[in-house]
Amino acid sequence: MQDVYDGCLAPPDSGGYDRLPDVIPDWVLSDVVRASQVWGEPTCECCGSVHDVAVEPESVEWAVPGVSGLASPDRSVPVSPEVRAVVEAVSRLERQAPTVSSGPQALADAQALLQVEQSLRVMDLQRIGDVKARGLAEQAGFSSTNAWLRQYRPDGDADDGSLATKLRANPLLSEAVRDQSCSLRAARKVAGALRHCGPFLDGRDGLIDGQPAADVLDAVIAHVATVLCRELSGLRDEDPRLTAILQRAQEIQQLRRDGASQATVLEAALTWLAQQVRPHALRPLLDEIVMCVLPSELEERQRTGHARRGLSLTLLPDGSGWHVSGDLTLECGERLWVALRAMATGDPVNAEDTAAWEAARAAGDADPDEVFGPLGQALAAKGQLLPRAKRARLHDAFALLLEKFLDAGLGGRMGKAPVQIHVTLSEQTLAGSPGAPPPRADSGTLIPRGLVRKWWEDSKVNAYVLSLGGKALRVVHGQRTLTADERRALLIEGGGRCVGDGCCPSVPDPLRPLRPHHLFGFAEDQITSLDETVGVCDTLHDHIHVGKRTVQLRDGRWLNESGWTTEPDFLDQPPF
Repeated sequence: MQDVYDGCLAPPDSGGYDRLPDVIPDWVLSDVVRASQVWGEPTCECCGSVHDVAVEPESVEWAVPGVSGLASPDRSVPVSPEVRAVVEAVSRLERQAPTVSSGPQALADAQALLQVEQSLRVMDLQRIGDVKARGLAEQAGFSSTNAWLRQYRPDGDADDGSLATKLRANPLLSEAVRDQSCSLRAARKVAGALRHCGPFLDGRDGLIDGQPAADVLDAVIAHVATVLCRELSGLRDEDPRLTAILQRAQEIQQLRRDGASQATVLEAALTWLAQQVRPHALRPLLDEIVMCVLPSELEERQRTGHARRGLSLTLLPDGSGWHVSGDLTLECGERLWVALRAMATGDPVNAEDTAAWEAARAAGDADPDEVFGPLGQALAAKGQLLPRAKRARLHDAFALLLEKFLDAGLGGRMGKAPVQIHVTLSEQTLAGSPGAPPPRADSGTLIPRGLVRKWWEDSKVNAYVLSLGGKALRVVHGQRTLTADERRALLIEGGGRCVGDGCCPSVPDPLRPLRPHHLFGFAEDQITSLDETVGVCDTLHDHIHVGKRTVQLRDGRWLNESGWTTEPDFLDQPPF
């Protein structure tokens, strides 16, 4: 169709105006587009006059990414007077700089705005829930309510649509949010707990997770009262707060007796809990209540944790330490938690930590909570002692725990010797000669001489000195098996690895123990010699004695059940 300009006709392609028509909704244009366009007045090619533009709204459809052409807001429907008043008030407030007010006035205004913002957030959720319940976003051409939210509130919480639905489904919780006795943060957690328990409630058998529903709900209500008293550090019998708690518990129990649904009773109990406890402390308490309702789930957690258990101990790429990661079972984790707490409490370095905290406070130029950041580094540059961070304290407690474990011989014996740290070093290293190779621990880790010296002074390590040819001390005796020292020497010579070629990893494996293997049977000569013994893993040992195979060692030699042999005639043996 043609646009009409006070009786003059201008073809649609004539460029009769040098700006975009006013019918383009402002919400379509980005800030970048608005800033980059230079708008003029609409002029007519026929007479060059300025005319008002009259264009039928139906003649234009605007494409918005992710939204169909009919998804633009219906500008023919004005917003309600109440909403317009809020919009206008916010617009006026935007023009007021907070710095022009005095300090007390600015603080009072900020506090009032924060409270109003909370109320607006609650009203937002109510309206979002209404839009979602009636499918208004889909009717406007959006693919979903979430897509509509992303368009009109891109910086909002992505879970608001779900929370709005949950609040509509939980009227008691929604009412607590509206009267602001329960925060939205707490309501989100309570709604999640209620949804978790929902499938197990109001069954036809009158049971909750196999338990009588009435007994479960009464016990849950009583436990909520106990938790609230516990959060208040315990209450005396004459304390009026205890009276109020018991009265509220009886009201919720009466709600159950009056025939309310199980879901309603549980909602009332959890909403009550959320109204009394700060949001940051609510999650573990809700989990405790949920496990009262669903005890079988706690048992399932234990089984899942046991199946998922694992521990990884990896040397850092730069060789500066170890990285520990893994999943512990509930039992193992509890033992470690208790042990670390005991070690951290009795750590002798705690006195130095206390002195460091006092020094940080006395310095006056750093907050004690910031001594682990840049300000702490500045203090360290001044030579001031810094307290340990929590992670460092837990690490030191773990190290102290392992030290006590080994010193007390609690690891038992391995290879006829008590379990302890072993380090291998050469005579040149022992003497501190230039270019001497670094000491090496059982795990294959290179250890600095200073740490070995410290261990040695504390008698916490056995050091084995190798000869120039890398051979350990040899002893021939009439015992059937090697002595503890000979077993250690055997491991040292083989680098803690099986002598088989390719049957084991290239680094020592703590889960693959080695056993001494006589090259010639002890029954033949009644002599056990370290020179005639090699360290093999169980797999290689089975290949030799059970599989009757001839195996090749890392040094290129061949070995079978009878001892050394030449290269076998058959080379079709499967590789390791």
